[in-house]
Amino acid sequence: MKRNGLLALALATLALPVLAQEDFDEGTVTLGILQKDFDTDSSKFLEYRDIPQGPVAPEVSFLGKKGSWRYQLVGRDFTQDDQRYFGFVENGTVRLTASYFGIPHHFGNGGKSILEATAANDWRLSDALQASHQQAIDANADDNYTFMSNLVAPTLAASPANIDLKLQRGRTNLSFAVTPRDSDFEVGVTYFHERRSGTRAAQGTSFGFSNVIETPEPLLYITQDFGVNGAYKGDWGTVHAAVRFNDFKNSFDTFTFDNPFRITDAVDLPVFGRTSLPPDNKAVTESVGGAFKIGDRSRLSADLTFGQWSQDHDPFMPWTTNTALIIPGGPPAVSAPLPAAALDGKIDTLALNAFFNTRLTDALGLTARYRRYDNDNKTPQIRFEDGYARFDSSWNATPRISVPYGYTNDSLDAFANYALGDVGLEAGWKYNRMQRTFRETESTSENVFRLAADYRRDWLALRGIAEFGSRGFDGYDAAHAEHASFLDAEEPANQTVLRRYDQAERDLTRFGAQVEAAPGSGKFSVFAAYTHTKYEYDQSPVPCQDVEFFPGQEAFCPGGQQAPLGLVDDGYDSITVEANLAASERATVYAFYTWEDGDILQTGRQSGSTLNFATSDVWTANITTKGNSFGAGADFTVVPDKWSASLFARFQDVDGNNLTSLLPGFNTAIYSTAGLQNCTSQTEGTPCNIAPFDDTQYTFVLASLRYQVATHWTAGLSVGYEDYDIEDAQTGNALNYMPSSFFLQANNRDYQAWVGGLTLTYRWQ
Repeated sequence: MKRNGLLALALATLALPVLAQEDFDEGTVTLGILQKDFDTDSSKFLEYRDIPQGPVAPEVSFLGKKGSWRYQLVGRDFTQDDQRYFGFVENGTVRLTASYFGIPHHFGNGGKSILEATAANDWRLSDALQASHQQAIDANADDNYTFMSNLVAPTLAASPANIDLKLQRGRTNLSFAVTPRDSDFEVGVTYFHERRSGTRAAQGTSFGFSNVIETPEPLLYITQDFGVNGAYKGDWGTVHAAVRFNDFKNSFDTFTFDNPFRITDAVDLPVFGRTSLPPDNKAVTESVGGAFKIGDRSRLSADLTFGQWSQDHDPFMPWTTNTALIIPGGPPAVSAPLPAAALDGKIDTLALNAFFNTRLTDALGLTARYRRYDNDNKTPQIRFEDGYARFDSSWNATPRISVPYGYTNDSLDAFANYALGDVGLEAGWKYNRMQRTFRETESTSENVFRLAADYRRDWLALRGIAEFGSRGFDGYDAAHAEHASFLDAEEPANQTVLRRYDQAERDLTRFGAQVEAAPGSGKFSVFAAYTHTKYEYDQSPVPCQDVEFFPGQEAFCPGGQQAPLGLVDDGYDSITVEANLAASERATVYAFYTWEDGDILQTGRQSGSTLNFATSDVWTANITTKGNSFGAGADFTVVPDKWSASLFARFQDVDGNNLTSLLPGFNTAIYSTAGLQNCTSQTEGTPCNIAPFDDTQYTFVLASLRYQVATHWTAGLSVGYEDYDIEDAQTGNALNYMPSSFFLQANNRDYQAWVGGLTLTYRWQ
């Protein structure tokens, strides 16, 4: 909101005629002090902001004009992680603008790890402790939960690393434009720079499914973008062209992490693991376009953009870190040559956007929009003839090949509108086609028809809209995408009766209505809206593809087909009401309420190492999310030109629920692997309700008081209160560590906080 306000102010200032005012100079300086108090170290309190304890400089701004030159400089929250600056200088011929935004992101505080950082991208355990753990495990015949827990307990009790998962983004934008006097040409250059530094929760640091080592992922990204653009404006319209060069660099190519239980390599038991981090890459983008007047009633605009992406700088990591792994018939995997030194990644993109609008008569208008986006992945496929290393733990001799995924998306939106007095009517059609490579479907297409009507007269405005559509495909080959990464197709490992939600056949129903009213004098206004959206996925039987590969499974697939697995339906409803009352010249009050209801039903089936077609092992999950948000506020002028006050309060309650049903005959031994740990005591064939499912409550209250001390001086006092609570069965585990899996468990949960501030503002002009 603050960023948008700065940009809106800047654009409004630029729009003023340069010579429309006499020279002037004005500014604002606000200084203050903040005090905060919070009961927990939850990162949610400062997730995207910084609240210092002590002196602050909330705002410094300068605005003026001297001769033909105008200038402005605005700075917010100096010295804070979320500080922001914007400035420009221009004289009608040249314009120079600059901005900087600091964006903090706190993922979690006080995370714990059995490992410690020896470098930002290298987390280790002492050799002595690794050796001790290995010796104890080798000497013990039964590595059960109690034994493993007692083994690591002394280390975990000895004040393990205290980790804050957080990153800082700094975004700088510069632009310089020249518009020669008495010329229709404009040329300019732009520069963008973003630095991201810090950590976030890592993914993929694992030695197998039962030995997970969660660690911070280090970030030190530099993204730069340089562009040159030009435009020409005539009575018939405008044309423009640009070229941009983008460069991304990551200071860390890999991340290394120790296995807490090994000091010597063995098959399935590496000493340490290594994972790759986002690689350096480049992009070049060329664009051309224009907007044209066609007679008095028609407008046409079109933009064409080409892009060339490349990623060929960073070399591949070795096969593995494990010296015990041997390539079949070859050398140790740690020193074996790779099939390629680097990716040589290449993607060409094309984006076409076109818009056409015409008025056939004063009452009848036609509008059409078309967009094509093509992602043509030209990255060469790399063949792994001898297989690959998995989790640095074992060699899998299955030959594989890399898969350069790509897609093309076409969308068309055409509609007609007709004005009939105070009533407006609209009818239209949307078409969306997605073509994919190496996916289950080659092409899906969706057709949506839209009807809308609105009524506007005096103090009342009404609008209603309805959309109905469906998506389909010519064929769905469930095993195709899986086989694409194998040199020799094998029996599928994924459910062949699964229909993925982004490709599955579905029907869409969407409708809504809204009303705006300001009766009488207009001091009271109200807005209300309702929307309903529902996707229903086709549940017609689908073939049990490749069931012949699994002896005995044919009995579970009579007729060679079953009901599909995946999403059954996905619905969303919302109601919003807003009201505003100018109670008097000295008081304005407002309030709002939003109700939301999301409802998802999906089916799944648990399989082990062999694909399972047994319908008795099917489960359903009905996930619902209900939200209620209330808010109200008031602005008061207590004493004109002296005292003013404001009050705002908001409460949000989100109630999630997961009602899981297990069909009769469901194998209760696989509850935990199916992600149904909360149902381990449930009787088969009965529903299991997971009530603490992403339940959150948030309360926010802010009161402020302002006093006009003198003509140029204003003092302010503000007090804010926040209360955040979350209950969730999946993330609320109080244990930081499992016997052979270690999770950071950084704190991003409940908190209560108070913030108070005093400010003093000086304004001159």
